[in-house]
Amino acid sequence: MTQKVVTKEELFKKLNSLTGDFEVIGPKEYAQKGIFYETAVQADRLYLGEDFSIEPVKKFFLNPSEWLFDCRYKNGRNSLEDVLLPNSKRIIIGVRPCEAKGLALLDKVFNADKHKDEFYLNNRSRTTIIGLACAKPDRACFCTSLGGSPIESRGMDAIIFAKAEGFIVEIITDKGQEIFGALGQILNETQRKSYALEKEKSKEMVRTKVKVRESLGGIFKNHYWGEVSRSCLSCGICTFLCPTCHCFDLVDEKRKRMRCYDGCAFADFTAEASGENPRPTKRERYRQRVYHKFDYFKKNFGENLCVGCGRCIRHCPVKIDISEIIDKAPC
Repeated sequence: MTQKVVTKEELFKKLNSLTGDFEVIGPKEYAQKGIFYETAVQADRLYLGEDFSIEPVKKFFLNPSEWLFDCRYKNGRNSLEDVLLPNSKRIIIGVRPCEAKGLALLDKVFNADKHKDEFYLNNRSRTTIIGLACAKPDRACFCTSLGGSPIESRGMDAIIFAKAEGFIVEIITDKGQEIFGALGQILNETQRKSYALEKEKSKEMVRTKVKVRESLGGIFKNHYWGEVSRSCLSCGICTFLCPTCHCFDLVDEKRKRMRCYDGCAFADFTAEASGENPRPTKRERYRQRVYHKFDYFKKNFGENLCVGCGRCIRHCPVKIDISEIIDKAPC
């Protein structure tokens, strides 16, 4: 792993020079609205500050809606035609450690041994991810309780740390080397020691600590789930803003098949053609959300399906706090 000091001018000049060969995507701040990822026309207009984007970077890999195939009827026969996958290269900068970790968790689902999703994997392979370390975690963040940290580089090709004089860049992969290899100056021994100390201290900035149980199996029928889900509006904000939620629906329209976001918060998510619904109330649906993230996924893949980013807490209209729900779950 190579560590370098890069000035702001060097970074933005390099990113601007890449716009001809790459689509450069990053966070941009809109007054009274928030921070959103979008294609950058000028790199120096990217937001690389302390606040967090509202939407996770997930949408560039698992698209909110996309056509899977087209069915044609010609010469008395039906035929399926594949959708042409994009092959343009792109760079996404400003990805927070929790979001990049979220992609690493999605890899376990969409790049599994028995199933490899070509749409997701194509988006992964054509993208270079440049992370942005968190300088000031939000009060809703609880990443350290789930094995993460404000400076974690998992799932990234490089990560940048904002400093007064510019950025410290850690190059992790060959893709990162391609972008930053010729920039900046390598840290000397004194700088490396100081930087390592700062990184350790940054983990202490996350104040919210959550006790995550190894299993939730013993409280499946507990009245607790009715209590904590009572105020839920079933709006789905927590699902759509989550870096790891990945449930989807399949819809056929005009002889085409589309995959689009769906989620366990919705009343018709598990509705059957017979009219039966195994999760008829908010109690069952919210319990499913929690169990998927903190029990089922862990049994299947060895990790919790939550990165502690706090988005579902910050943006929930009725202030449901999943970190508190997990921490206070009965034994």
